[in-house]
Amino acid sequence: MTPTLVHRYTWPVREAIEHLLGGAAGDCDAWRIRIEGDEVVIDVVGPAEVSLRVGEYEYTVDGRAQSTSEAEEKINTATAAPVEPPRKGGPLARQAGIICGEKGFWTFLAKKYGMTIASVDEAAKCLKALCSVESRIDFDYDEGKAASFRDIDKSYRLWLEGYD
Repeated sequence: MTPTLVHRYTWPVREAIEHLLGGAAGDCDAWRIRIEGDEVVIDVVGPAEVSLRVGEYEYTVDGRAQSTSEAEEKINTATAAPVEPPRKGGPLARQAGIICGEKGFWTFLAKKYGMTIASVDEAAKCLKALCSVESRIDFDYDEGKAASFRDIDKSYRLWLEGYD
């Protein structure tokens, strides 16, 4: 059977890229669009940062002049160490949150560790103390803490099935 073209969708390139990238499309010179596997990859190409130094002044592309010290400060600011993105909870943090809400987990903690739990917050505090973490997010970033959580979760799952 030969496939039949039913409909073709077309958009102006700028409009499509602004729709996909929003403000990230910005003022740029061009885009490079390609398909890698099952993903559309869009490279936004901006103007090269061109400057010319004459004496103690540096001229930028737009013709503005600034003193050399201002230019160096700008360069130093631009080359500062990148800021790490905020840590977010992943699958282990999510799983920890789920089991802390289960009353069966509260009973498990009481029987296995002798802790009296009466709320989700208390279960979370108990789990954090047992795994030596300040936040459940740590489970997704520290393999040692993740292993501690997995051991407790495994024991809990076995306990649910009747194994002590």
